[in-house]
Amino acid sequence: MSSDSKKQRRTLLERVEAIFKFIDSQKNIFPKSRLKEIGLNPLAAEKWLKLIDYIQTQPKIRLIQTEHNTLVEKVEGKYQALMRRMVLDDTLSFEQRLQHVTDYLKSLYSRERVTELKKAT
Repeated sequence: MSSDSKKQRRTLLERVEAIFKFIDSQKNIFPKSRLKEIGLNPLAAEKWLKLIDYIQTQPKIRLIQTEHNTLVEKVEGKYQALMRRMVLDDTLSFEQRLQHVTDYLKSLYSRERVTELKKAT
């Protein structure tokens, strides 16, 4: 079997980038079966979409690259993640979502202040 006939496997990052690029190119809602256009069978597409959906509901993190390490910093707590989800919930009224935005920003501010104070001591 020649190396040309072997399929080269994509890395996880290449797969997720392809999924988001495909989703971004769609004008409207679409069935997951269309992900076969980028080489995902229905079972793989289901697994990837569930993983992406799960990750998007988690508290945000920031990766800090040092010379020899990658550090992980929690940017949000569970409360901030909940408020962010509520802000994006289009089943809630605009007024409710606006209140959640305000609560989210206030809680982020408080979290950052506490972190700054801990670093100063």
